[in-house]
Amino acid sequence: MSTSKRWKKYIGLAGIIFLFPLTWLLVFGLGAKHKFNTLKYFEPTSQGPQDYSDYTIPSFVFQDENGNAFSSDSLKGKVWLACFFSLKDEHAKDITERLLSINFKYRSEPDIMIVCFSTDCTHDTPSMLKSYVDQNERYNEFRGKWKFLTGDQVSMQSFIRNGFFAEDLSQEARFRLVDNVGHVRGMYGNTEFHLKAALEDISLLKKEIDLKAYNERKAKENS
Repeated sequence: MSTSKRWKKYIGLAGIIFLFPLTWLLVFGLGAKHKFNTLKYFEPTSQGPQDYSDYTIPSFVFQDENGNAFSSDSLKGKVWLACFFSLKDEHAKDITERLLSINFKYRSEPDIMIVCFSTDCTHDTPSMLKSYVDQNERYNEFRGKWKFLTGDQVSMQSFIRNGFFAEDLSQEARFRLVDNVGHVRGMYGNTEFHLKAALEDISLLKKEIDLKAYNERKAKENS
């Protein structure tokens, strides 16, 4: 076999190898309805993600880092990550590093927030919390994307345990991902693994909400 014929054979085989997946994509991919995984729901008695979509976070009013009343109404329409710890906790530094990573990635997204709930309201005064928030929120494009709440200790403890299903607050902070209508859509601990999961889940949840809004707009246009 001559050299030219041998090269033509190799080129032909390479073409077939390249065109086969492309042809498969065109035949089976185009026109197919693309789907993506959505986050499941959590409810008070669940030990893991379940298909419960009725439970939502109870309404609340606590004091923010500015000394103002902050209610759950302010979070309607927003995706937010709840976190539970005190500034005096040993793991506060680690928690802050996790939150800074999340905050930095979504610093330009006005509808994605971080809301911290103090587990020791007798220690965490509004002035202390304000210094903490101002230090960590300085790179945000929008102000008010990071809140730190305090208030009556008994009320706060009860709300965290009963509203977010966070039983053991003495070991390390826990994270909860809440969607734009108050459903709990993710639960995480304080590790790099959980941080990565939270980052991915926030993006997935945002995509789910955007797609739902798009489909609702199209339905109205076609009605």
